[in-house]
Amino acid sequence: MPLNRVFLDWSRSPLESAVDYLVEQFRTENRLDFGKTILAVPGGRAGRRLTELLIDRAEQEKLTLRPPKVVTVGKLPEQLYVAKRPFADSLVQQLAWSRALRQTGAKKLDRVLPAVPAEDDLPGWLGLSGALARLHMELAAENLTFAQVARQGEQLQGFREKKRWQALAEVQQEYLRLLDSLELWDLQTARLVAIQQRECRTDAEIILVGTADLNRVQKLMLDQVASHVKALVIAPEELANRFDAYGCIEPEAWQEAAIPLADEQIAVVGGPAAQATAVVRALAQLGGRYRADQITIGVPDERLVPYIEHQLTQCGIAARYGPGKPASQSPPYRLLAAVAEYLDAERFAALAALVRHPAVTDWLSSRGLNDDWLSLLDDYHSHHFPASLGGQWLGDDDCCRKLPALCDGVRELIGDLLGDERSLDQWCGPILDLLLRVFGEAALDPRVRSDRSVLVACEQIHDVLCSNHGIPAALAPTVTAAEAVELVLDQLAGGQIPPLPAPGAIELLGWLELPLDDAPALIVASVNEGIVPSSLNGDLFLPNQLRRKLGIEDNSRRYARDVYAMGVLCASREKLTVIAGRRTLEGDPLLPSRLLFAADPRAAAMRAKRLFSSEPVSCEAVLLPGGFVPAERSLLKVPPPRPLRRRIDSMRVTEFREYLACPYRYYLRNCLKLSCVSDAAEELDAMAFGTLLHAVLSAFGEGPLAASTDAEDIANFLSNDLDKRILVAYGKTPLPVILIQAEQLRKRLAAFARWQAGWAAEGWRIECVERQPEPGKAVLMVDNEPMVLRGRVDRIDIHEATGARAIFDYKSSNKPEPPEKSHREKGQWVDLQLPLYRHLAAGMGIDGPIQLGYIVLPKDPTRVDALLAQWTEEDLAQADRTAEEVVRRIRAEIFWPPASPPPAWFEEFAGICQDDRLIAVALAEQEEEGAES
Repeated sequence: MPLNRVFLDWSRSPLESAVDYLVEQFRTENRLDFGKTILAVPGGRAGRRLTELLIDRAEQEKLTLRPPKVVTVGKLPEQLYVAKRPFADSLVQQLAWSRALRQTGAKKLDRVLPAVPAEDDLPGWLGLSGALARLHMELAAENLTFAQVARQGEQLQGFREKKRWQALAEVQQEYLRLLDSLELWDLQTARLVAIQQRECRTDAEIILVGTADLNRVQKLMLDQVASHVKALVIAPEELANRFDAYGCIEPEAWQEAAIPLADEQIAVVGGPAAQATAVVRALAQLGGRYRADQITIGVPDERLVPYIEHQLTQCGIAARYGPGKPASQSPPYRLLAAVAEYLDAERFAALAALVRHPAVTDWLSSRGLNDDWLSLLDDYHSHHFPASLGGQWLGDDDCCRKLPALCDGVRELIGDLLGDERSLDQWCGPILDLLLRVFGEAALDPRVRSDRSVLVACEQIHDVLCSNHGIPAALAPTVTAAEAVELVLDQLAGGQIPPLPAPGAIELLGWLELPLDDAPALIVASVNEGIVPSSLNGDLFLPNQLRRKLGIEDNSRRYARDVYAMGVLCASREKLTVIAGRRTLEGDPLLPSRLLFAADPRAAAMRAKRLFSSEPVSCEAVLLPGGFVPAERSLLKVPPPRPLRRRIDSMRVTEFREYLACPYRYYLRNCLKLSCVSDAAEELDAMAFGTLLHAVLSAFGEGPLAASTDAEDIANFLSNDLDKRILVAYGKTPLPVILIQAEQLRKRLAAFARWQAGWAAEGWRIECVERQPEPGKAVLMVDNEPMVLRGRVDRIDIHEATGARAIFDYKSSNKPEPPEKSHREKGQWVDLQLPLYRHLAAGMGIDGPIQLGYIVLPKDPTRVDALLAQWTEEDLAQADRTAEEVVRRIRAEIFWPPASPPPAWFEEFAGICQDDRLIAVALAEQEEEGAES
């Protein structure tokens, strides 16, 4: 018996048309009785909105409402039969698939995959079993088994996967046998059994509302209760031939369908920020004619959501992303992720990540462990690069004394999770206790967004743990605590934390929710190929050609579904704007969606010419109703300098270079004492590499071989000293990258030894190393006031025959520059370090002419040499005058504005100075589009 199809007017809101029909059909005098009615809708939001509209209509017409039961179409089958056994949850199904795979012979498994996980690789087996579970779910939804795929695939030319599918069929049978032995049911198989035994029945009236894409099992189940089913099709009746007997789209009928989009409704712009700006521009063009609840922004690509939310916030517009925030971004999830990483190997980086979690910091403080732990950890990491927490703490500073107490505190926090492997269900209690220990005493308000995130995530974790505690003993794996926590995280991975209600906010929705949304004004971003419509061409088991043969969802069906959806949007919205991007966040090119060219050939060709044109799209700033204007610069202003509390009366000789490069960044580094401390480094940076080199060379200069002319003896001394310093700083088992860098340094030192031996043979000897004047002895007189100079000279040499002296600074950069090039640009002094060494020498009581230069130890060992400056007395006098001017400006506190473009070696202040800011605004987009043309 065919279903009764009813076609609804799609020139207005589909849900409003549905409500009109439902009220007309179910109204009796002063009642609106849906007592024995099930309304099936495509998604949960449509169901909630349909219920709200029915309530509103009942109130408007003063009707007593007996509401219907509203379910998503995915849950409708369970309303039509009685389950005779409990259903296996997703993890139990994965474990059953895993067991079935392991019990299959290795020879047969080779037919399924070229490589299978190792026996003890639980994540690998669960990953594979998860893929099979999803494959089973998809095929079972279309009334297919793996064995049927093997048989039907044979009819496909070039099909070579029969043995593979036969092996999969055996695994599938073993999976079902395992569940049967546990008296559990697989949801998909239970539906198939209900169909085969004709168990589907209902006494309710079932009304399908806009369910345009049902799977085969849903249709077969509806066949058995067809007399009780009515399908409300969102389309005019003249398009009836494009829908099947169930009110679902006929894919072939929609392949050539035209979409009535006008050119002025389409915008193609640059990257994500440009799309966000285009959304705001489209809002401005609405001219304030719509309230916030009458506007929806569609975001098929959820990666675009942060850009749009940011841009709306800059314009003072409230927004609410309907699907919510991923549970993986919540504090409880991140806590468990950090704990799992720490438990896995107790690495130093994992300890730092765990302590960085605010809830852990609070817990440590509650136990009296109050300190600047993050700075201590960062400092220890930058000096010692520890790989693990085992062994002796290195160094003798605060870090070495304090960090053991931190480790003890962390072990106290997670103590219940330390121990040997045990059954998965036995870890549920300790994991729950950890959450209670950290979050249990916090006063959390569900009306506060951040608190709600914690509460909802904890509830979701609790539900998962309860489910895991009930895993049948026959399937429960023996795992470590880290593996148990990671399993919980995997089960939470797809979870969402719904946002709080936000009256007056514009809704942001995903693509599938848009057709039944009832806002009259709609802006849809990311209408790009591969997103709308999506496509699947590289499926491991079901390539598109096989999908078409089996009659399951393929690319043509996806395309037809999205053509229909776009048709509904065009017909039902008063205002519709669609936006496509040219580039992804990574800069990869994007194509506009094929949907935008679903028109007659001439119109499609003209549109393609326009949309693929390189002509930049105008991105003028737009004025929004209420006076909000998208900023042409970031609203985060660079903070101006404040008056200094005390006058600067001394300077390091290296500070002059910093001021000449950028007075403001000089102020940040030297007046405010700001610096960047991080544990992100994975190897010695240039400064740490140079510091280690300086330390070895300083030891040589003070050692017994300082005057030696034997290159081999010098090289051996340098090499041994390097080894000692590596041992002290990085321990007995340093990271491999440290060992590699040590060998690179050893190669440079060997080249230095050859140069040093030759230099000494010429009559030069090292007079002193790492020497500095006593405080206040080295001064630069400026306007009759002294500016004390500070600094440490790497090395001073003296020639035994002539008494000439040379002051050297060691340089370890890969491409060393001679003093002239590094100190002057276009005749102007940009660095005064070497010229000011003259004043340091005077402060140390060294008189007479002094040569200034570098000893360079670059990557290329053949270039190790002394590079001496050839400056005249007038050159040096000019350098002094430049230094005096710098002192005057610093005394006058002239630190503004920041230099632009920024110096390359002030990266730590990029955020403050907004050097590399991401601005989703009109000006940035104008530059971005102009670059394309």
